[in-house]
Amino acid sequence: MSADERWENLLREQINKLARGPRDWVALVELRPRLDERGASRAAQDEHLKRLSKAEKLELAPESNRKALRDPDHDAAIFISGEANHLVMWTG
Repeated sequence: MSADERWENLLREQINKLARGPRDWVALVELRPRLDERGASRAAQDEHLKRLSKAEKLELAPESNRKALRDPDHDAAIFISGEANHLVMWTG
């Protein structure tokens, strides 16, 4: 199994564990600690989240209620084209 496949499996597994149902949004602030526990660097997390987003296996989105965001939410965000994304959904 390639590193990309391992990442895909890890992200799918962890997103699905946190999701309340299929195609449910998960906060990156909840996902990142699970990836940290598995020794995944922030740079590797971002690389694979972006790769899988481009491959349409997952979607990334900003939190629409910006007032609800706290410092940990901002810290967990992934930036794509200058936009902070706080949520992820497995679609693959």
